[in-house]
Amino acid sequence: MTCPGTCVIAGIESGAEKEDGRGGDSPESALIETLPPAEPERLRNAQLALVAAEVHFPAILSIQTDQVLLARFQDQIRDRYPYLFLGQQFGFSIGPQGVEQPQQASGRLYQFADTERQWMVTLTANSIALQSRDYTDYEGFSERLLRILASARDVYKISNRQRLGLRYVNEIRHPKARSPEDWNSLINPELLGLLANKGLSPLIASSFQEASIRLNNGALTLRHGHFAQGTTVPPPPGEPPADGGPFYLLDLDAYDEEGTDLDDHTIDQLLKSYNQTMFQLLCWSVQEELFEYLKGDG
Repeated sequence: MTCPGTCVIAGIESGAEKEDGRGGDSPESALIETLPPAEPERLRNAQLALVAAEVHFPAILSIQTDQVLLARFQDQIRDRYPYLFLGQQFGFSIGPQGVEQPQQASGRLYQFADTERQWMVTLTANSIALQSRDYTDYEGFSERLLRILASARDVYKISNRQRLGLRYVNEIRHPKARSPEDWNSLINPELLGLLANKGLSPLIASSFQEASIRLNNGALTLRHGHFAQGTTVPPPPGEPPADGGPFYLLDLDAYDEEGTDLDDHTIDQLLKSYNQTMFQLLCWSVQEELFEYLKGDG
């Protein structure tokens, strides 16, 4: 494995083309060929604040109105997610000060959590999502996601999707990184921007950038920057926000907005390819010292 590395994001992925011009559905089809290749591996000291997968589908009013169907859905997933929380759907955005939340609600949501509130299923009229604060590997995450989707298909007869996404929110904290300039020895300088400027970095309170990257099989949004405190991830229901001190955000959000059937094989292959692409970007984004720290070596 060649990881980490430094090179410019200048091209789009390789991979076999389908008739519609999109990349193949193998994991390699999403790789960015201008970056060093990287095979996903277990990082024992991973700094993942949240991992989430979400499927959007045409709105189903019965999710909001039919309590019998809702109870049936709950019964199918209650062995793993016994706790139910009711709430309102908000749109969240991330800025230099962390999570920025609009005041107006856009609909009802149902959240089903495990006993430790480390895993959460969120159901709305037009989406279903799985979130994890205890992520180990893609295989375990995918197994949970496909089981949830099977229950949603069975109860609500969902047959197609409008959007599919996978997101890894890394909030990287390192013993050496207490101020913005400390990231110069840990993060790829091509990513740091003004933080890499020795004259300006001591004066920077926070830094946040966002880039959209085209993929053969979708798109990827990269949000990154230095935060002096707090977190970009909303806390579980009923818990206070966490604050672990300064961190560098690497928020990788890959998605496909092409409407198609809700098929397990296609979903798994597409998300697996996104997982590999985002690990490739993670490797490119960090320097060797930080990558070894994330691996938990030494």
